[in-house]
Amino acid sequence: MTALRLAPGRPNVELRTAPDGGREVVLAFPYRADVVEAARGIPGRRFDWDRREWWAPVDEWVALHVAAILERFPELEPSDEVMAWLRDTERRWLGLVSTARHDGRGWFVCETRGGTLPQELAAVATQRAGAHWLALTRAVADTLVDLPGARLDGRATGCALRLQVDREPPPAVLVVDHGVAGRRLRLDVLWDPGTGAAFGRLPGADARSRTLPADPWMVEALDAFLAAHGVEVDPGAVPVLDGLRAEAEAAASAVRTSCAREAEPIEAAGRLGGELAPFQHAGVRYALERRRTFLADEQGLGKTVQALAALEADDAFPAVVVCPASLKLNWEREAAHWLAHRSRVVLSGRGGAVPAADITILNYEIVDAHREHLALRRPRALVVDEAHLVKNPRAKRTRAVRRLAERVERDGLRLALTGTPVMNRAEELVSQLRVLGRIEDFGGATAFARRFEGVGDEERLHWHLRRHCFVRRLKKEVLPQLPAKRQTVVPVALANEDEYRLAEEDVIAWLHEQPLDLSELEASVARALRAERLVQLNLLRRLAARGKLPAALSWIGDFLESGEPLVVFAHHCEVQEAVRQRFPEAAHLLGRDPLPAREETVRAFQAQDGPQLLVCSPRVAGQGITLTRASNVAFLELDWTPAVHDQAEDRCHRIGQHDAVTAWYLLAADTRIGQHDAVTAWYLLAADTIDETMAQLIARKRARIGAVTDGRRADDQAVVQAVVRDLRARPRRHLRAVAGRG
Repeated sequence: MTALRLAPGRPNVELRTAPDGGREVVLAFPYRADVVEAARGIPGRRFDWDRREWWAPVDEWVALHVAAILERFPELEPSDEVMAWLRDTERRWLGLVSTARHDGRGWFVCETRGGTLPQELAAVATQRAGAHWLALTRAVADTLVDLPGARLDGRATGCALRLQVDREPPPAVLVVDHGVAGRRLRLDVLWDPGTGAAFGRLPGADARSRTLPADPWMVEALDAFLAAHGVEVDPGAVPVLDGLRAEAEAAASAVRTSCAREAEPIEAAGRLGGELAPFQHAGVRYALERRRTFLADEQGLGKTVQALAALEADDAFPAVVVCPASLKLNWEREAAHWLAHRSRVVLSGRGGAVPAADITILNYEIVDAHREHLALRRPRALVVDEAHLVKNPRAKRTRAVRRLAERVERDGLRLALTGTPVMNRAEELVSQLRVLGRIEDFGGATAFARRFEGVGDEERLHWHLRRHCFVRRLKKEVLPQLPAKRQTVVPVALANEDEYRLAEEDVIAWLHEQPLDLSELEASVARALRAERLVQLNLLRRLAARGKLPAALSWIGDFLESGEPLVVFAHHCEVQEAVRQRFPEAAHLLGRDPLPAREETVRAFQAQDGPQLLVCSPRVAGQGITLTRASNVAFLELDWTPAVHDQAEDRCHRIGQHDAVTAWYLLAADTRIGQHDAVTAWYLLAADTIDETMAQLIARKRARIGAVTDGRRADDQAVVQAVVRDLRARPRRHLRAVAGRG
């Protein structure tokens, strides 16, 4: 190989004086890729495009790299001055210095890169795993800091600085980070990596950045961590942490109250048309104290009764109740029972006068038409039932309810009733919090979204809801006499196997022609594709439901032979009609049934001699009614939203139920169904169909919703998008179909 020379008499590597007076080493050679790649590894190197040469400041670490380049490429010619510089550097020690834990204490760990460790350090060093381990002392720290060839990393530097001022280095230090997303607490490890790993396991911690949100929710766990690991709190973090502790202590009472299972009877108890349970007294007291709050008890625990009792206890009249149209008569009936001495009026239609009454009941669709007249009554209370229906901030009904809420007297009651405040995403709470006048407790809508988007956001959000405006108790906590629900899986075979498989293949082929991630597309195009995807997937749902009908009808017939009442839920009209034709004596609660007929059907079914079978639409009969005569519920189809199933099941699993409730899901298949609180479900699933995929993915989605509502964290994936992914990724697991009721 020919020598790399620029001109006769000039070396390839030389030293010169830099413009700032310092010294720098210069490498000049004709272009060769391997030499250029080696030059790029020199610490602090730069390339001068005008002179076509590499240069770097002179120091021991640069010398180490230059020597390696000259050894690898002997054709490069160094100047005599360069050789003298390199020989001088060889006599010095070059090494990387970090820290580690051993025998319960911290050590400096020195890894040699060149030369020999100075005698004063070698004499007190311990050899371990090819490195020199040195005790964390001031003498060692002073020597390492003064060594030109010692490269101390952040951990070693932190320990050395403390030792030089006679401070014992802690395993780690907690500091405050101020970023775009707000304050966070960061752990800087000094010598114990295990401390960093333990910090990363704290609730809400980001293990990669070793940070926590500066939030009172995490104070208890953080304090336990600090005490267990001897972590030092940086002076700048002390006031922040003290403030969080004070905030957490102040919130503790409210959080406990939001979970209360008993309380002293309210003073207005004697004016009520019945007796409240101890946990209901606690719920009413919470509402009276908080004024603007969610009543979010699990389905079936009497939120309607608690709201009426709160109105009476606060003398909060006139009051307005906004609810789904199907629940207006239920509210009127409950108000007549519990507050018989209060006048009531139920509004229907968009026109006409609004009669004066203590309690005015109307449905969401007509709030905007009557809002101004209601506001003139100067309401002292607003009750919003099934409040999750105002989750969409752009919906007309949401805007109307929000404007009505703003006209409630300043110290009045605003109660949002729902067992499922979050149907899909935590962001759905923003509009509901605005109706309650509580969004500023969370820093506003923008801050809410930013604050609760990170790791552990579900548990934090649940804690903050309870802190401000959220009372929720579960059946298993307050009503041990109420039997637990059960869920089990029974796979069934499809009667239209060929038709279903052909349609499925067509859908899969169509999906493969579409982009998997629609977020990168133009918004209007993405919306259109999402809508088309839902149409295609609903086609498969309909075919699966049709294919299950013979087996499902047979199963229902077998069940009715037991003599027990049964409630059957089905989504598609053709499925509902097939059940009615097979069992003509069955009662029904369907979309086309008028409201008075629905009320009569419920009354008849609840009677001891009522019809044995009730066929229901989950969207019609899934809310606000009681069907406790039946302790068995069968589902012929799955909905995309888990809360729809929960609400439908709870029509039977309510106060007054004395038998264990079984939810039989006649669907299409896999047995991996998510855990419900004290619930076992029977899923009759058609093997290897969209039902199988939906059952798995709805369980995940249900867990995500439960994370915010009940304070449990779990994974989340939109059901429709997840089904798309599953259909595109073949093969899938198959269920072995079984016959009969099982």
